[in-house]
Amino acid sequence: MRRAARCAEGGAVLRAEGTNVRCVTDSSARALARLYDHQLRILAAHYSNMGSGRADSAGYVANYFHELVGLVRPVLFLEAGAYKAEASRRVRDAHPGCRVVAFEANRYNVEQYRDEVGAGIEYLNLAVTDRPGPVTFNLRSRHAGESLRRVTGNSSLLRRVGDETEYEELTVDGVTLDGFVGEAEVGGPIGLWIDVEGASRQVLSGAASVLARTELILIEVEERPMWEGQWRALDVLEHLVAAGFVPLTRDIEYEQQCNIVFVRTDVYERAEVLRSLELHTNYLAQHMGVR
Repeated sequence: MRRAARCAEGGAVLRAEGTNVRCVTDSSARALARLYDHQLRILAAHYSNMGSGRADSAGYVANYFHELVGLVRPVLFLEAGAYKAEASRRVRDAHPGCRVVAFEANRYNVEQYRDEVGAGIEYLNLAVTDRPGPVTFNLRSRHAGESLRRVTGNSSLLRRVGDETEYEELTVDGVTLDGFVGEAEVGGPIGLWIDVEGASRQVLSGAASVLARTELILIEVEERPMWEGQWRALDVLEHLVAAGFVPLTRDIEYEQQCNIVFVRTDVYERAEVLRSLELHTNYLAQHMGVR
């Protein structure tokens, strides 16, 4: 027992190797990430994966995110990988005093939806990444010999793992969230919506200062490698836990791909947030499963 305590104090765990037992260092953030992942899986088990169950789960979690926006009241909302900027539109319509910025790297999407997005949103043809300057956006143009749409939300700074995809390489200006927001006083909390088809490492690595001022995040993650060099769900969980965030809920939008909602640890402790989470979880457990 004393040896286990000494290991724990040093940020390590006891691990058996043959007949020997030794202390092995294990990141506390990674350990917490695994615990949170397990908790989120238990929660997600209440959803149905039949019929419209997956799409319904995504809509339910998106609605809860926007409920939390109403509690947090960000003064700046940033949507990375905006496509049609649907999350930004909801925030603009519900919170007209909030500055809303939607980043979209695919220029064909921006050309298609700029007028529809309309006023009150800075809808920018920029890629959010970990360094400023021109970057290559890999637009999926053909798959298994079939032509694909240019106006699409399923392309990335990264390339897909091991499939028969051809790409149109688009050069687009890259920005970091830290560089875009700068060091100026924002005047209140920041909210983030991140849906960047596997490029979460690039977005989060360029957002250390922004994360320190962020209170609410929705981020799409993948459990299996879908994009070359990507962070998987546990990597994103580990990074955000280490940055001071707690995951509240997730959906099952696609198989091994989901959206997770995070709040800062101090936001989690607010009575109104705890109450909202109780109601969200209760409805999920009682009404979102197979009937």
